[in-house]
Amino acid sequence: EQGNNSILYPSASLSFVATDAFPSLTNNNIINYLKLRVGYGTSAGYPNPYQTRTILGTNPRAFVNQGGGVLSTNTLSNNLGNRNLEPELHGELEGGVEARFLDNRIGVDLSLYRKVSRDLIIGLNLDPATGFTNTTVNGATVINEGIEAALNFTPIRGDFTWDFTLNYTKNVGTVDDIIAGVDQIGIAGYTAPGNFAIPGEPYGVILGTEFQREETTGELLVSSIGEYVSGSEIVPIGNPQPNFQANWINNFSYKGLSFGFQWQYIDGGDIYSSTVQALLARGNTTATDFERTLGLVQAGVQADGTPNNVQSYAGNQFFTAYFGADEGGIFDGTVIRLREVSLSYSLPKRWLETTPFGRVNLSLTGENLWYNAPNFPEGINFDPEVLSTGVGNGRGLDFRTAPTVRRYGAVINVTF
Repeated sequence: EQGNNSILYPSASLSFVATDAFPSLTNNNIINYLKLRVGYGTSAGYPNPYQTRTILGTNPRAFVNQGGGVLSTNTLSNNLGNRNLEPELHGELEGGVEARFLDNRIGVDLSLYRKVSRDLIIGLNLDPATGFTNTTVNGATVINEGIEAALNFTPIRGDFTWDFTLNYTKNVGTVDDIIAGVDQIGIAGYTAPGNFAIPGEPYGVILGTEFQREETTGELLVSSIGEYVSGSEIVPIGNPQPNFQANWINNFSYKGLSFGFQWQYIDGGDIYSSTVQALLARGNTTATDFERTLGLVQAGVQADGTPNNVQSYAGNQFFTAYFGADEGGIFDGTVIRLREVSLSYSLPKRWLETTPFGRVNLSLTGENLWYNAPNFPEGINFDPEVLSTGVGNGRGLDFRTAPTVRRYGAVINVTF
């Protein structure tokens, strides 16, 4: 309930188990289980406290003079309260199918969804001339559509068992509209580069400056001194949302011994990396291990459209190419990764019969053991998983963040 308006959040789901309705499907043990489902649900999100009123701050002892006199102060918050603020509403429609085949050796789980988030609560900057610097409004509508699919296989079952899962996820998040009178809303980062919400663009699109190009061919323009020409307009230069993500999860077990590993592949997703910019511009990687005092001719065209033929110094070229425009720091974040490896052993129960223990399990794990980002320059070993904006909605921004780490762990689990 918000103010005098009562808001209901309905939820409904429907599922149909085909094998219950048609038992003959399971007679040959080909189809063990088949379930169709569809559901719709809604939920709400609420702002932080004190966003609907302008708050007065008081300090009864702001100053104490030498004679012991006390001066009290009252201060008005910089946040303008919004009496019309309402909960943000999320509605999601989802449909899918679950199935098991061949004596439960093969499993399928498929889901399609569409989630609409309306009246999203955002902080909006104000002109200080109003007497306030910010307020909270219902500012945007975002639509997320996607697919989640998983295939589970058990090729070998017995004392020695091998099972593995392949899963695939794809999500497309698009900003449908934002509050009237506002062209864009900053999400994370800086004015350029940064993540923004812009109607019709992917949620979190990266804005920044770009290099100038020849209008008909799209080739990069080169200046009279042989360097790329940077523009001053701030425009979309990258989409941080990946095209899709896939995982291959394996598990092998023999009696009490178990070994597992997970490979992960993320396709696409643009990343702005000032770390890579700095290393390349300054010639601090193996990719720039050449005689940098030689004159080079960069690919591109001159202002009249003719191919560039002007030699210039490599050091200046690299600085202009990577630091001249924010576009020079955009890279494709495709990565393949050995996400996790684990080895565990459960002691046989007969070893524990004379002990107070019911179960003893020993485990060794390693995470982020290896990765390869093929679309980043060689020699940098950059991990696209780094993020400078911390926990939140920011994505695809690296402002010289510390690199990721490998993690190792050992666990002893005992029950009584």
